[in-house]
Amino acid sequence: MENESLIPKMSSSSIFYSLASLSLAVLVLVYFSSIFKPVVIAFLIWFVINQLKLSLGKIKISGKAMPSIIRSILAFVIIILVLYLISELLIKNIEGIVVTMPEYIANLNDSFNKVSAIINNPNYTEYLQKWVNNLNLSGMATSVVSSLSSVVANSAVVLVYVIFFLMEDAAHKIKLEKLFPKKGHEYVKFMHNLRSISESIRYYIGSMTAISLVTGAISFVILLIMGVEYAFLWSFLIFILNFIPYIGPLISSLFPAIFAVITTGELMQFVYVFAAMEGVQIVIGNFIQPMVMGKGTNLAPITVIVALAFWGMLWGIVGMILAVPIMAVIVIICSQIPSARYLAIFLSEKGDIPELEEQ
Repeated sequence: MENESLIPKMSSSSIFYSLASLSLAVLVLVYFSSIFKPVVIAFLIWFVINQLKLSLGKIKISGKAMPSIIRSILAFVIIILVLYLISELLIKNIEGIVVTMPEYIANLNDSFNKVSAIINNPNYTEYLQKWVNNLNLSGMATSVVSSLSSVVANSAVVLVYVIFFLMEDAAHKIKLEKLFPKKGHEYVKFMHNLRSISESIRYYIGSMTAISLVTGAISFVILLIMGVEYAFLWSFLIFILNFIPYIGPLISSLFPAIFAVITTGELMQFVYVFAAMEGVQIVIGNFIQPMVMGKGTNLAPITVIVALAFWGMLWGIVGMILAVPIMAVIVIICSQIPSARYLAIFLSEKGDIPELEEQ
């Protein structure tokens, strides 16, 4: 009798091997995270460079497009230069925070005294005093600087991977032709899936980058108007954390709000700054983002939340940023595997997945 559902019938041994394979994959991702993370980051940078390369191809000089090698070099230089300038600005901002940290600690003590006067309860006052005493702001700032130094060191590894990815551009087409010498149905199916994955990543990165840039730019202007120090640092965090659905925008609004209290000693600054940042997030998230994102990533909200928790556990903040594009690719791949289409349906937003290519 033909199976009435897409869920395949699995024996106990198949379930065991599937769970064992999944556990092994998780262990590999955790144990070799120092290898996989730079590779994935390099792949995304290479992908952005390729998209920029395609855009540069639309520029005509004397009616002709620039040669492919020139466009590749130009796109690579532009992306690396932008990343370098951003890292320099971030380091200068954080170094400034470290230098003025004694002043910030004094402001924090003033805030503590104001809170103690408002609460007027010895138990809460004692608890707050312990919290302030244990709050090592100088150590936290130094830790952030050392973390940035580590990122800079790892960026050299990422750069090497990017260069090798670019060197493979010319060879991957030849390899595909060798894999599918007859260019039959399997070749068409493979290329179709490859284009779907590429389009999904391009769509997500492009739309989210545009939305995050607008959010970060507006937040930067508002922070400058409100007199919050190091506005570039906070607007950049807003830009980056905006790639993390649901929780990213909330966390990014907290940073400048807390810092405003530390720098000024005024408790109401937290309310003002947080309300302003959340106002920007709410307006863009509810009105602009739906128009830009359109159909979205075709992922169910619960899929996104679980993916954030899973990849965040594996790779930290990098994993949380990569969680959505990784899951979008997994849905596309599962949709083209007959025995795994039910997974794509479960993970998708409304069960709408790409049609299975005919054999």
